[in-house]
Amino acid sequence: MNETIQPELAKTICAISHELNRQIGILADRKGNVHYVIVGDTSEVFIPGLERFPLVPGSLRGLRLLHTHLSGEDITDDDLTDLALLRLDSVTALHFNQDGHSYGMQTAHLLPPDNVNYYDFLTDKDPHQQKIDYLAFITELEAEISSKTKRLHKVDTGSHALLIGCYKSKVQGSENMAELSELARSANMYVTGEVVQIKDKLHPKYVIGSGKLKEIVIKSMQNGVEFLVFDNPLSPAQAKAIADFTDLKILDRPQLILDIFAKRATTNDGKIRVELAQLKYLLPRLSQRDDSLSRLTGGIGGRGPGNTKLEIDRRRTNDRIAMLSRKLKKIEKNRETMRRKRNRNELPIVSIIGYTNAGKSTLLNSLTQSGVYADDLMFATLDTSSKRIRFPQERDVIITDTVGFIRDLPENLKGAFKSTLEELQDADVLLHVVDISSDGFDSHVHSVETILQELELTDKESILVLNKTDLLLQHETDYIQFGEMPDDADPEMFTRAHRIVNLIERYNKVCMVSALHRKSFRELLELIRLTLFADGIDIEPMGIEDYFGHRSIDGTT
Repeated sequence: MNETIQPELAKTICAISHELNRQIGILADRKGNVHYVIVGDTSEVFIPGLERFPLVPGSLRGLRLLHTHLSGEDITDDDLTDLALLRLDSVTALHFNQDGHSYGMQTAHLLPPDNVNYYDFLTDKDPHQQKIDYLAFITELEAEISSKTKRLHKVDTGSHALLIGCYKSKVQGSENMAELSELARSANMYVTGEVVQIKDKLHPKYVIGSGKLKEIVIKSMQNGVEFLVFDNPLSPAQAKAIADFTDLKILDRPQLILDIFAKRATTNDGKIRVELAQLKYLLPRLSQRDDSLSRLTGGIGGRGPGNTKLEIDRRRTNDRIAMLSRKLKKIEKNRETMRRKRNRNELPIVSIIGYTNAGKSTLLNSLTQSGVYADDLMFATLDTSSKRIRFPQERDVIITDTVGFIRDLPENLKGAFKSTLEELQDADVLLHVVDISSDGFDSHVHSVETILQELELTDKESILVLNKTDLLLQHETDYIQFGEMPDDADPEMFTRAHRIVNLIERYNKVCMVSALHRKSFRELLELIRLTLFADGIDIEPMGIEDYFGHRSIDGTT
């Protein structure tokens, strides 16, 4: 029969432990082969790294820990922590008498994810009289854990992630976590849950504190989570500390954004910029071993340069950065030549800017009847697109779409795409597109305005384009239009509409559109035309048909 521990082995371990007055432990696989012998101190054993035994989400590691307790104490909290964090098959504490003879044991094992507790104990208490077929029990337990973990997951595709953030207020936490969830979705992750902690200061080592991190990791490993995604940017030391704490894959918000950029970049220009940003992010993390990087190779967080820290040294990374920088300078030189040529043609330029996923590419497609890729994802398009639109009286205008803005854009990405954003200097008009259906549209507007200030573009002519009006409720639309609410109305129902009105009052030129419906563009097109061509002269107003004709205004004849 397959026993938890062979009686002779238990006898030998206990005798040596008694003689040395130290805890002795072994790590054995399911065939009984011993892979590690550990000599601890009087109170604990220190388990080595288990990289040779990688974990598969929803399964066990295939190793059991068998170790002595000098004072006959039962399984401790530290034992249970090792069991859960390392996903061991089991942890057994061996007891011996004053002569060093083994007389008792206690074995803890993990439970499937639908249980209140995450662990339980085997009934065998005597190493010399074991009745449980250990191999059959563990095999059946693992199958049940795997099956129930899969049933917890609502989708079979993508990686499963738990989102974590530490904030100073609940409002900030709610907005930032909603955005992080959208970023995760854009990276093809399935979000299994969120952990928000409200604190004045971040924990210097683990961001959220060791106790909370332990609780999160145990629950995550029990539920088959693969990624812990932190909204707070992690320093190299924090990333390493958290990676040393758990075998789960670790990502922070900058890494997630970098990964999305790497996935979306299609042109040579875009790929060079993203790789350059990734290498600059990687560089300070090469000074010490960082398992949080090596675990990401080949998947989310590992796109782009495609090398682990162990494969690249700082010198080679610096060489690569220098080479990519030279390539980028050549590309920017060619881009500058094209800009000068375009400026000589004296065609006015309208640049569409805004927060990511505000509907900029959809608006460009609808205005110009083009087919630029657009999707309900953050950073669906990275590369600048320029299209020509003809206004009445044979007036041509260049309309460009730019990469989406986002709060706290990673500095490396900001630097890599700075020259692209600087092209906005050539724009005659900026269309600032805002998704007013988003709960955080106020903060999105603030983030865009901050970046415009950094680029010294606040003096440019701009039009605030409030997009996705089709997602507003009817009573909100009425309030925005007429400024009144019914006497018996609940004021909370008008909170978003009131915020929209406040936003409108801050700007001189504002229009409301739905990028999906071209018949809503009349006010926008008139504003663009009057801004570009009025030049102090009265211009006759145009109808929507003057721009698009009588067909295909909203997809119908």
